[in-house]
Amino acid sequence: MELNALPLRKGYTKPAKRLGRGIGSGKGVKCTKGNKGAKARAGGTKKIGFEGGQTPLYRRVPKFRGFKTMKPNESVTITTQILEKHFENGDTVTIESLIKKNLINPKFLGIKVVSKGELTKTLTIVGKASASAKAMIEDKGGKVEVG
Repeated sequence: MELNALPLRKGYTKPAKRLGRGIGSGKGVKCTKGNKGAKARAGGTKKIGFEGGQTPLYRRVPKFRGFKTMKPNESVTITTQILEKHFENGDTVTIESLIKKNLINPKFLGIKVVSKGELTKTLTIVGKASASAKAMIEDKGGKVEVG
């Protein structure tokens, strides 16, 4: 067994390299700090966010003032294409049914249906609908109830 093959003892940490102890040490003269400049000098660190004297980003960006209300959003928009895909003929579309099918986030208070794509099923919508969506739903024998 050689000395270099011995395992290190528990808790051993390698000693720090000694800088600036002559050319022969391999870490003399400039001590791995490069040529001149603030980083080569003692205490040459800048605070986080320092941009060389330019006004830092955190001071240029406008600050948040006031507060936001914690009220949930009024309504969510649903297309007739989504209703066609996820609901059966004769179903009632409510907020609860949309949440149950994971189509909307529970934070919304109401729904609004807009026309996009075709609708071939008879549905009852509890909520709002655009004029074209309402006409499309009523043409197929469905109805829109304001709720």
